[in-house]
Amino acid sequence: MSLTTFGEAVSNSLSLSSILVLTAIGLAITFGVMRVINMAHGEMLMLGAYTAFVVTDPEHLPAWLNALGASWGYDWHIEFNLFYAIPAAFLVVGFVGYLTEVFLIRYLYGRPLDTLLATWGLGLVLQQAVNLIFGPNLKAVEQPTVLVGNLQVGPVALPYYRIFIVGFTLLCLGLVYLWFFGTSSGLKIRAVVQNRSMASALGVSTRRVDSLTFAIATGLAGVAGCILGPMYNVNYTMGSQYVVDAFMVVILGGMGNLAGSIAGAVVIGTGTGFMEKLVDQPPIAKVIVLMMVVVFLLIRPSGLFALKERSYE
Repeated sequence: MSLTTFGEAVSNSLSLSSILVLTAIGLAITFGVMRVINMAHGEMLMLGAYTAFVVTDPEHLPAWLNALGASWGYDWHIEFNLFYAIPAAFLVVGFVGYLTEVFLIRYLYGRPLDTLLATWGLGLVLQQAVNLIFGPNLKAVEQPTVLVGNLQVGPVALPYYRIFIVGFTLLCLGLVYLWFFGTSSGLKIRAVVQNRSMASALGVSTRRVDSLTFAIATGLAGVAGCILGPMYNVNYTMGSQYVVDAFMVVILGGMGNLAGSIAGAVVIGTGTGFMEKLVDQPPIAKVIVLMMVVVFLLIRPSGLFALKERSYE
């Protein structure tokens, strides 16, 4: 592998690992706190990408939506760049996640198979709803002007946007860490993770914790879709392409373990990035990485890090 190819593999690995971290960390939070397997998590990522598209390129909104805005005397055609789309995606998708927990997940606690089927059905509904509103395929989200171009490091050209993805992911991880270990809501979440019944007996509203947790977890998936939008065409099935990798990351890291999810994302992202350069066939590279993960889980079923809980049975 030449130095240029090695640099490209490192760049691809870092950006893919960052996207997997943002996507998988929400799954890890959801499962760790609520024991809910959210099969609609990929669709939350897709909603984040569509939110970014609407915010940054209102010229390509559906004709009926433009007509509706005109009938209300409102002009949708106010363009913002990606930096405005990121918080918008977090708020919009987080609100959708909050509604999902209140009207669907709340009635299915303690029934993991039912939550799996219900969220899978919800994902299909969201896919078709977006398909009917926006159509099957859109163009990629426009990158901010400041992030266009490459940073030349010797013979290696590192895209500014991929560097931004890595830095933004580190910022999100820092904010999640401060939320968990520096706020009262984070303390309550950790209490619920360790022992839900004891936390409830001490006055912690587990229902409120669940709603907040699910909203923030889905909001992070929306942010992942938002920053993914400028790299690929936005379409209504794009979430399905990443939810499998996200589940694989969570299982490899250890179910419900945040540190394990980060480590699993780095391992899978780096392995995929380098394997694609070695075999020059992305589908074959994914199969090889998946087989390696399966072999590792056969040896260590608990994953890289096992979640520790307190039990008083």
